[in-house]
Amino acid sequence: MVPAAFSALDASPMPDGCATVLRLLAASSPNWPEVALVAARDPVLCLALLSASPLANGELDEGLNAVLRRRLERLGPDLLRAWLLGAVHAPAVAGDDSLALLRGECALHLALETRYPRPDEAYLGGLWRHLAELASSLDTRGGSRDTPAKDPDQRPEFTRIVRACGLSEALCDALALAPLVGEQLRDAHPLVRVLHAARLLAADDWQARTTEVAELTGLGSASIVSLRTDVAYIVSGHAVYPPPPGGEAALAIGADNPFREAAISGLLNAAFADLEAAGVADRLAIGAAFFGIAAEPILLAADDAGRLRSLLPAAPNGTSTLIDELDLSLDDERSCIAMAARSGELTTHDWAGARPHRSMADWHVARWLGQQAFTCLPLPAAGHTAIAVLPGAAARSGTRLLGLSAALLGAGARSIRAAQRREHDAATREAALQQRFREHVRKIAHEATNPLTVVKNRLELLGQQRADDTPLQDEMLLLNAELDRIDNLLRRASDLPVESAEAPSCRVTELLLEMRAVYGEALFAQHGIGFELRAARNVPDAAIPASALKQVLLNLLRNASEALQPGRRVTVSVMGTVILDGRAQVEIRVADNGPGLPADRLADLFSPRPSSKGGGHQGLGLSVVRDILAQSKASIMCRSQPGIGTSFQILVPLDQSGAVLHHVTELRS
Repeated sequence: MVPAAFSALDASPMPDGCATVLRLLAASSPNWPEVALVAARDPVLCLALLSASPLANGELDEGLNAVLRRRLERLGPDLLRAWLLGAVHAPAVAGDDSLALLRGECALHLALETRYPRPDEAYLGGLWRHLAELASSLDTRGGSRDTPAKDPDQRPEFTRIVRACGLSEALCDALALAPLVGEQLRDAHPLVRVLHAARLLAADDWQARTTEVAELTGLGSASIVSLRTDVAYIVSGHAVYPPPPGGEAALAIGADNPFREAAISGLLNAAFADLEAAGVADRLAIGAAFFGIAAEPILLAADDAGRLRSLLPAAPNGTSTLIDELDLSLDDERSCIAMAARSGELTTHDWAGARPHRSMADWHVARWLGQQAFTCLPLPAAGHTAIAVLPGAAARSGTRLLGLSAALLGAGARSIRAAQRREHDAATREAALQQRFREHVRKIAHEATNPLTVVKNRLELLGQQRADDTPLQDEMLLLNAELDRIDNLLRRASDLPVESAEAPSCRVTELLLEMRAVYGEALFAQHGIGFELRAARNVPDAAIPASALKQVLLNLLRNASEALQPGRRVTVSVMGTVILDGRAQVEIRVADNGPGLPADRLADLFSPRPSSKGGGHQGLGLSVVRDILAQSKASIMCRSQPGIGTSFQILVPLDQSGAVLHHVTELRS
């Protein structure tokens, strides 16, 4: 289960390290920093994590442990457990593990002492040095370090893997080079010298090599001896893993058996449980590479119309999007993609010619993947037709990798299907609830229309009876406008169509004049409270619908009316234009000389809370005010002092659709 990119190295993660990580992952909430620390000591696990998710530019500056922790958390505990359980543990040469860690720590400390700018890069070079040496002793046709090799040196392939991790060319050069002589080292990159010195310090006869190390690094012999002693102490502490309970290590390193395969299958399923489609896609992106799938997989499934569509979220102009545009039918007799989905059997497209073979669709897909061949792998997706399209021919992958790929990608496909079902069910429930709500509101709106109609008819009759009373006719017009507004509110609440949309801006002064005419008597004059309206000259239009601003002001005026005693006064002022954060705003102030607000209410003035007024009050007025204003990017502030009064300052952006100014003289009531 070691990623395919370097599985030919015959290398595996350290058994003791695997057992330690498995124990750390057994906690209900894994200690990821500790898991990352163990992973940083394991050459193969560390390389697997960086291969699965290459480094971003400058990311290693944050520290190797932080880098590995991010990748471990993205994988999640279940995928990591499955990988560790399935990793094929090759017999290691005695001392390989401790030698790798010793070289890595020597390289790290030498880099720090010589002020090399990327010490974690030096650590990785030392940690992976034995993998580079292992690569130089392997034959691509299956030879090992113990058998003669016909084509022995695989260092270039190993350095390609390191480069793909996002590491520097200097590190690739250092790992690609065989041991150098002194003259060559003098002109080499500093990292090459650091890693060569680390190799000397990690040797059994390191004390005899201190002079060479001093020449390479410029450090004194005493400093080198002290550094080596410190590193030996650090490595001896790091290398001691907690002793595993009986039989646990055997589970991690034992041969394939049905119990382990069942455990891996369960972990793969658990890794994607309850994730939404985007979460599944992100985990598959790193998990597929971590488990040895050479490229990000393409998952296809048949829709209700029998067309093969991408299961994963598709990037614009990406391969999955292009495949969707092929509109490939499940019944297509020529396509091996459709055949795999239809039959549930593995198929392979392998065509080296420049022209298409039987299926244009398959030829397109191969070219988009940058391959002459691709494999269509049927996935166990809980009764649904699903396949994975993988670059390369099946014969090159091996039975074990194909089985593992099917298990991993099948778990992802099932999770996406489950997420789609949940989303569909939630949408169905939401639609049903909305329909019930609309029907309920329509019923209320219909019932409320009857008394509104009666009131309007009575007003019309009264107007006809007193047609010569001009002030009364003006009052009738305002009252009818308010009744029409109530009717429109009811219609919008029930989601019924409205004949014309409301203008997105309003004339503030004209709106206040209308409100004074309608509400001045009822809210203030009848209670002995004074009401004064002031407006500056040339007030611009405000970028807020008239009905919204009216509801805001009505809430504030009603609150003031209920809080003030006879003899007190409310003043509404339109102050003109102010600049806030570089944007012109209309300023409106509503102030009174009442008792002020209680201190406990000022602490969360615009939050919903139970009202202390009693009756039908719900304490939602100021919360509604804030929300309505926020929809128009307006704001509200409050100042209140006990015994002096309360003032609300409203700032509404100007309407930028036209430079309209309204000349209004100062108004007083």
